[in-house]
Amino acid sequence: RGLIEKNGYPFENHTVQTKDGYILEIHRIPHGRNSSGNTGPPVLFVPGYLCSSADWVNMGPENSLGFILADKGYDVWLANYRGTRWSRKHAWLNPDVDRKAYWSLGNHFQQIGEYDLPAFMNYILNVTKQEKLFYIGHSQGGSSYFALTSAKPEYNDKIRLSINLAPVAYCSHMTSFVNLFVIFKIPIAIYTALTQNYELLGYNFNTAKLGEIFCQDGAITQGLCVTLYYLFGGYSPDQINKTRLPVILTNTPAGSAIRQGQHAAQLITTGKFQKYDYGKVKNLEIYGQPTPPQYNLSKITAPVAIYVGDRDIYAKQEDTDKTASEISNLVVYRYIEGFSHLDVIWGIDAPSVIFNDILEQMGQY
Repeated sequence: RGLIEKNGYPFENHTVQTKDGYILEIHRIPHGRNSSGNTGPPVLFVPGYLCSSADWVNMGPENSLGFILADKGYDVWLANYRGTRWSRKHAWLNPDVDRKAYWSLGNHFQQIGEYDLPAFMNYILNVTKQEKLFYIGHSQGGSSYFALTSAKPEYNDKIRLSINLAPVAYCSHMTSFVNLFVIFKIPIAIYTALTQNYELLGYNFNTAKLGEIFCQDGAITQGLCVTLYYLFGGYSPDQINKTRLPVILTNTPAGSAIRQGQHAAQLITTGKFQKYDYGKVKNLEIYGQPTPPQYNLSKITAPVAIYVGDRDIYAKQEDTDKTASEISNLVVYRYIEGFSHLDVIWGIDAPSVIFNDILEQMGQY
């Protein structure tokens, strides 16, 4: 809220409840700074793993895609999926008490696609009285979108165009911190069983404050923050906006379930884009078959645009090529030189290199 109102934009907080009881916040910017209040077509933004609605507005009015689209007359809706800082509530479970049920049973991109995205979409279309919306997802926001529109193809009819920034589907070539979930698969499983802690990097005010102090311009420790940024996003020295690091680290990480990392580890290991593998017995109970069903990307019929950096350590070219080749209505597939996983939303040149192109594409739909 602070980021949005401080920059002179209107802010609305909306709450939706999913069919499986998760209570989620969507932050709305109904119009831009200089608008008379006329609201254009709705755009649903969905962030990546460990991220929140702040991702889309933390680079200031000229360089944040959320603000840019609001100023261009779009009705901006910034989603917070289950388990993150603004959506850490449930109708009958307490995330700090009923930990296994809240974090472990229904908390990975599969459920975000199955429950959260439909709840967001239906709510937005109901409020705005529109039939379709634009979808913009980053990283896991792309995974969830592909999961939804391939498993529930009727949702394609609600989409004008989906923009997928560094989307992760096939990921056997990934070389990021998520690979630690593969390497330490057994220790992580033992740790969660013993501690009953299923949450990863939950939002912490004190940590955020430290990030603000140690990462600001002039701080001798800023170099450490830059190293951390490269570690999580990939090395791209020409695109990092060091001045904005305190703002980024005040809001990220926003928490998520360890289970989401474990699901990604399964995709890395199998080389398939499929539902969560609970083991043969539980798979039979949940899916009616011993192995998890694979997502059929050819069922995605709404127009899809993909933008990905050549320095991305999560969405590697071999994997993204495979994903792109299976999507039947791919209208844009752009590889961007010198961009990492985070640069597609926060890079210094993102507005000129990517956002302008996105605006042009959206104008056609």
